[in-house]
Amino acid sequence: MALQSLQITAVVAMRARDVSRPSKEQQEAADRRPLRDEMPKRDPKRPATGKS
Repeated sequence: MALQSLQITAVVAMRARDVSRPSKEQQEAADRRPLRDEMPKRDPKRPATGKS
């Protein structure tokens, strides 16, 4: 397999870490968004069971 010879160097690891870090604007937008637990339920009239 070709992947067995793949070596991750320090430079590649640092670059991958920088790419995966969100930008300041993305982080601020995520901080303003409510958490899933804080959001109201979509349709409280209909139960979420699989029955028809």
